[in-house]
Amino acid sequence: MDTTLSGLRLTRPVEIEKMCRRLHQSGQLNPVIVRPAENRYQILDGFKRYFSAQSLGWEYLDAGIVDVPLVNGKAMMLSYNRGGRSLLDYDEALVVYSLKRDHLLDQSSISRLTGYSRSWVCRRLALVEKLDAVVQDSLRMGVITNSHARAIVRLPRGNQGEILRCVTENHLTSRDTHLLVEKFLASPHRKDQQYILSHPVEVIEKSVSQVDIYDVRLSRYGNRLLKSIELLYLQQNIFIGLCTGHMSSKLSDTETGILDGKMEKLKKGALAVGSIINQKTWKDER
Repeated sequence: MDTTLSGLRLTRPVEIEKMCRRLHQSGQLNPVIVRPAENRYQILDGFKRYFSAQSLGWEYLDAGIVDVPLVNGKAMMLSYNRGGRSLLDYDEALVVYSLKRDHLLDQSSISRLTGYSRSWVCRRLALVEKLDAVVQDSLRMGVITNSHARAIVRLPRGNQGEILRCVTENHLTSRDTHLLVEKFLASPHRKDQQYILSHPVEVIEKSVSQVDIYDVRLSRYGNRLLKSIELLYLQQNIFIGLCTGHMSSKLSDTETGILDGKMEKLKKGALAVGSIINQKTWKDER
């Protein structure tokens, strides 16, 4: 089996472990897809199944054979996964970039070959051509998600690493990252940008608190509840980021002593919030 095209897919160890458990419990439910390539068969779809079967010591796999040129085979890698969305944006970007680099296809030709729009092709190419190598490595390793990458790619390459550090050190969600990038791009002076990089959590918190959270479908009470949920969600993310960051280990004994009592109050409140959500008492009160 020829697995050279596996370089166009993100296959992380944790995903192989999941597939191993699936194959062990249920067997192979779907065939791998291959194309004849010289004296071997080149895998187009089913890399996780193939590598997992190897780990399990299997000798055979069901396979579907398609006799197509390599360039068509790469396009088929996109079509096989179109419905199930098992391909991430970056996986798709790697395939599209390979069609451009290795087969010298322009965006219009790639669009016709794959069946995707030219704007879709352009966006996928940007994830490889405009995304800094450090950010791409973080994406491959699972440190950030595709949503994070879509936000960061809007920045000049020279600023992407700075925002990446803010994201990883503060455990920012993709939504927070989009907001932070918006603020960064809207800041004309480097001094303002430096403040954003030094105080990302505060910038996000202030920005969200100033946004008028409102839904015309909701009553006045419903909108108050909506705003409370949004702000609580934001504060939750900020709290998690602060407590899991490296600075939390540098607190002095005096600081931890002061914060312990607050943490206990927060714990009781968190239990009450969890109870409301789980038991749906906010609905039952009607």
